[in-house]
Amino acid sequence: MKWRIFSGISLLFLCSCDLGYYSHLVVGQGEIIFQRTSVAEIITDHNIPAETRSQLELVDSILDFAIDLGLNTGESYTSFYDTGGEPISWNISASPPDSFSPYTWHFPIVGALPYKGFFSKQRAEIAYNQLVGEGFDVILRPVSAYSTLGYFADPLLSTMLNDPPDELANLILHELTHSTIFVDGHTDFNESLAAFVGREGSLLFLADHFGPHTEHIIAAQRKREDAVRFRQFMAGVVSSLDSLYAMGLPRDEVLSTRGEVFTRAQNAFRETLPAYHNANYSFFLQWTVNNARLLSYRRYNSKLYLFEAVYSNVSNMPEAIGVFATCSKTKDPWQCLENYAD
Repeated sequence: MKWRIFSGISLLFLCSCDLGYYSHLVVGQGEIIFQRTSVAEIITDHNIPAETRSQLELVDSILDFAIDLGLNTGESYTSFYDTGGEPISWNISASPPDSFSPYTWHFPIVGALPYKGFFSKQRAEIAYNQLVGEGFDVILRPVSAYSTLGYFADPLLSTMLNDPPDELANLILHELTHSTIFVDGHTDFNESLAAFVGREGSLLFLADHFGPHTEHIIAAQRKREDAVRFRQFMAGVVSSLDSLYAMGLPRDEVLSTRGEVFTRAQNAFRETLPAYHNANYSFFLQWTVNNARLLSYRRYNSKLYLFEAVYSNVSNMPEAIGVFATCSKTKDPWQCLENYAD
């Protein structure tokens, strides 16, 4: 049985290029598969902390709700993997500093992606430094969860159990959306769709599971309000820089000017901070301008108004997800959403 699983991993990842990288993916994914534990077994252990049991039971309720939404759950999140408190993996993304042009990598099955994942932080750091040396804007960030798009049953990670109910539901629904709907070559569509379903679906779950007027709902709605406010602000920042990059100025002038544009944006943002429920949004004031980071943010927040319009038109999430799935099968999923949103 283990050999068949290992062979499946090999077929998924291995190709004729960069065998060292793909081999490390095989080993990393294999370790997760072979060392995970059944959630059902853990729950029956009378020695587990009550808080852990409560979180595991909450995950079970989230999965039932995901099925009602029309998401493919399979056997995902019915097993548990202990990360030892560390991120499950690391991603790098890159872009030229004078344009919003994501650096892309090509992979078997999933095609071109604007990010590259590593189970080894050391490997990720080497790749990061190489791209920085080549003059790219680069970011390296820890990953709290990822989807294998239904090829494997994704486990519940130990780090996920630290999340409050709204964030746990958001994360699981987000990743299950990837397992349900995925369009090759349309990363912004995939990630923005998953972000929308995760955010809206988690609010629906909280109301269904805890009741519509609980503190869980209030806290989650405040987070959503902050996220909308910050998303609108970031759209303006990206638009200003995009206009600069489109002017055809010499590279040195672009790099100098973009710093000034970003500094003005930070100064403007400082004045809006009192409107946020969560003061942690002040992290933006510590950012340095980095196209890879800005593209990464935009990747999860592209044309959310289209998903919102479709959801509003059909009035319930299962039907909306059905529309999203239909559009994912068309040549231009964004245009398809435009048609349904009208």
